[in-house]
Amino acid sequence: MSNSLSSLLTIIESVDSFPYIENPYYWKFRSHDGALLGYITPEIASRFIDLPHSKYFEVDKLKKEVTIAGALNDFEERNKVFAEIASDWRKSDDLLNKGWRDELYTVYYPRTKPYMLLERAFSCLLGVVTYGVHINGYIPAEKTKDKVLKMWIPRRSPTKATYPGKLDNTIAGGLGYPYGLWENVVKECYEEGGLDADFVTKNITATGAVTYICQPYGPEGHAQPEIEYTYDLVFESEIDNIPHPVDGEAENFTLMTVEEVKQRMINGEFKPNCALVICDFLIRHGIITAENEPNYLEVLSRLHRRFPFATRN
Repeated sequence: MSNSLSSLLTIIESVDSFPYIENPYYWKFRSHDGALLGYITPEIASRFIDLPHSKYFEVDKLKKEVTIAGALNDFEERNKVFAEIASDWRKSDDLLNKGWRDELYTVYYPRTKPYMLLERAFSCLLGVVTYGVHINGYIPAEKTKDKVLKMWIPRRSPTKATYPGKLDNTIAGGLGYPYGLWENVVKECYEEGGLDADFVTKNITATGAVTYICQPYGPEGHAQPEIEYTYDLVFESEIDNIPHPVDGEAENFTLMTVEEVKQRMINGEFKPNCALVICDFLIRHGIITAENEPNYLEVLSRLHRRFPFATRN
């Protein structure tokens, strides 16, 4: 492939950007029994001091920790309290208000057990793990006219709240409550690409997950640990089952050669975490290898960051 593949490490670093060493800037957000749930900024930590619901939290300035009080040990009660806090903060937090989705994300603790439900936009402020499904739709080289692997690439709508107009994975969406992974895959494939469940079921393969902690608003911005479950969706030809926008999240779909996809990634045209998911695809399909990528092992390991938090599965 043309161009230096070392540029891919820059893509990975722009997404998996949270420091690997202990960072004294960030506070720890803990469960009622002391487990680490997320990383929060000092500004977010300070909001818990004078909060109307402050009785539900213990703020330790010396340790830089905000801990949910032991009394708040019930799933339904936690949901109620955090819904009220999110609604209250929305009135004065432009980021929270702008990103508000009326969609719930699940925080897990202990391992795989739902601990509480949070508004999607609020999850980002608390630095807890969020989840999504990302699907790479492609036509194998042997099935294209010019014998080159090609991928269906959508352009995000210019009205999207985040990364408007950027290129994206064929299908991608957050894992909201109460959907399971497969339910979400089928739902997103239709809503974003007009692909019916029968086609998806016959042609999709689960390929694992990528994990990272990003700082989308800079080195002292909110920490966002994310897990994206990845899938490959095989299209049998260039003229059948062509994806098309349904819900307006995508503006259009373009069939690109893998070389064009890679070049556009390097040019910064993709939503950053979607470029990271494509890096994973290129490695799995033997396009990025230890022979042609000087930072191969670092790229590979940074796609699968180990978290200090409980996760769904």
